[in-house]
Amino acid sequence: MLILDSTTDYKSMLAEYSAGGEITIRFSYPSKETLRTINSLIAQILSSRDRIFLLETIITILRECIFNAVKANAKRLFFEQAGVNITDSQQYDKLIQRFKDDVIMSFNAMQATLTESKYKAEFIVIPGPESFTIKIFNNVPILPAEAIRIRERMQNAMKYNDFNEVYEDMYDDTEGAGLGIVLTMLLLKNSGINPKSFTLSSDGSLTLAQLIIPDQLRPQELSTDVKRQIAEQVRGLPTFPQMTLELMEMANHPDASLQKIGDRIKSDPSLTADILKLANSAGFVSTRKVDTINDALVRIGLKNLRNILIAASSRTILEKRFKKFEAIWAHCFKTAYYAKMIANQLKLPATEDQAFICGLLHDMGKIVLLTVDLDLTNKIADIVAQHRIRTTTVIEEISIGISHSAIGKLIAQRWNFNEFLIQGIEYHHSPLQAKEEFRNIVFATYLANLFCGIESKKYEYSFIDSLVLEGLGIPDEAAAEALHLKLKDLYDKQPV
Repeated sequence: MLILDSTTDYKSMLAEYSAGGEITIRFSYPSKETLRTINSLIAQILSSRDRIFLLETIITILRECIFNAVKANAKRLFFEQAGVNITDSQQYDKLIQRFKDDVIMSFNAMQATLTESKYKAEFIVIPGPESFTIKIFNNVPILPAEAIRIRERMQNAMKYNDFNEVYEDMYDDTEGAGLGIVLTMLLLKNSGINPKSFTLSSDGSLTLAQLIIPDQLRPQELSTDVKRQIAEQVRGLPTFPQMTLELMEMANHPDASLQKIGDRIKSDPSLTADILKLANSAGFVSTRKVDTINDALVRIGLKNLRNILIAASSRTILEKRFKKFEAIWAHCFKTAYYAKMIANQLKLPATEDQAFICGLLHDMGKIVLLTVDLDLTNKIADIVAQHRIRTTTVIEEISIGISHSAIGKLIAQRWNFNEFLIQGIEYHHSPLQAKEEFRNIVFATYLANLFCGIESKKYEYSFIDSLVLEGLGIPDEAAAEALHLKLKDLYDKQPV
């Protein structure tokens, strides 16, 4: 077991978890640094389990539990300082409103007092083969009246499907009403995690909030059915056009002629437009825009032509089969540029072109994920009515318990992509699972995707796996941030 505070070396924390050891973080008050450490740890654990789409849900639940634990400690301390026995019901009712007004409304003011007190909290992570467990202790018991309210709330929570139902049916001004607990259980339910995985208990001296997060989010038969239907959609995708296959064969020939390849491409206006667009993208750094296929092929080069043909054909097939998702493609273009430039700046051997194509296609699975039949999704996920209009993949991934990277792998295998590309698509959120021979490519793709996520405020630098930074030769988060800012500046300076 590794016992630490938020200043402990993060590599030690990850090494302990990876080796199957427990991690305990002790604190009196959840400082920003403590919360940041916990957020980062959970992000990396979920990434390693290919469940990063649960991040916001789990972080929301944990913050609720952490602050509830510390508020319970603060309340006990407040009553002690007032000289009032917290178990005296008459005195309790008189003092609790003061606690709400003086402490809860300005909770940060309690930080120094709590730090000097005997009241502490612990955040514990326990790894397991098919799940991992989080425990949050605080060293005061639940009061009898609170225990009754909590038990009632947890029992009632099983009947709710809609956040509005909770507020309409349960909202009151009673201290300790347990509304946060019900919302926690509803979040779990809508994430495919059995609400019974969350428990709150007390032994008379300690209070324990425990959450077990399984790798299998849905009942096996439901998840299997969803995977089968998604696999059928993927199998229904057409193979690459004959022209694309012929061009790839021509590009591989030792006596390949750019002129002959260019003439063949120009016979297909759609493919011509796609290749010109890719040649003028930020992945092929230049201050001059190319307007002809011959110029585009010179810029791309024969060794990159196969990858460009793969990218262009993949996009064309997906957009013919499904509706267009320009936001996803825009993200992919930027990720591709960042991945290539990470390889360039860090001088990763023979990686730039492969990292570029991985970045370009890493989110292919999102296209299919966003078109999963809504009736099926709603049936499996118990997603409420207001979520039927879906704007991000998070709800879909939560709904069916399958990640877009896993779906992307199915597509890549369907189209017989090279192994490095399958690895890049499958592991762009869990890079440490990639084969050793492809790690530089996958690491660059992972980091590029995270940089883009940081720009959209989806991630923080602390979420970056320290073992990836180490593997890439980046000494710390500050160096990662400096690299990111440099790449962003280069990207922003590209001609439109």
